[in-house]
Amino acid sequence: MVALVATVLVTIAATPTAAAAHSPAAGGGVSPLAFCRQNTQAWNGAFGYGILHSDIPGRTLTVPAGTPVFHTGIVVPGTRIRFQYFNIDAPGISFDVWSPQAGSNCVVAHEPATLNTGILAGTRWAVGATYIAWETNTFRNTLLGTLVVT
Repeated sequence: MVALVATVLVTIAATPTAAAAHSPAAGGGVSPLAFCRQNTQAWNGAFGYGILHSDIPGRTLTVPAGTPVFHTGIVVPGTRIRFQYFNIDAPGISFDVWSPQAGSNCVVAHEPATLNTGILAGTRWAVGATYIAWETNTFRNTLLGTLVVT
């Protein structure tokens, strides 16, 4: 498990340029410093089951197969959050969910970035997020926690 977490952190940390590529700024750079009314944060969650949140990393979210998991956060306007899923029981299997761009209010709408867990029954996933913090205009890489799909 320790090796998997280390691999996940290295993979997340090694990919901030992928997030920059989804920035609207010319040449893939980040947007000018913004002012948002909430702290930068990224999270995913399932209504009625809980959340995995950048402010309280390391939690476990358990959902039945078929439960929609939403992805959202507060980031630099016009940028996206890359949510990365790494299979704990089958290393090497991973996938990404990209959020839509944050609005001018820094909020990422959760509805367009929904993961259908119907095909993930019986799996456990380490979940990370890469995003741009509006307070510092720098990338953050956070291991949010574990998603367990029953």
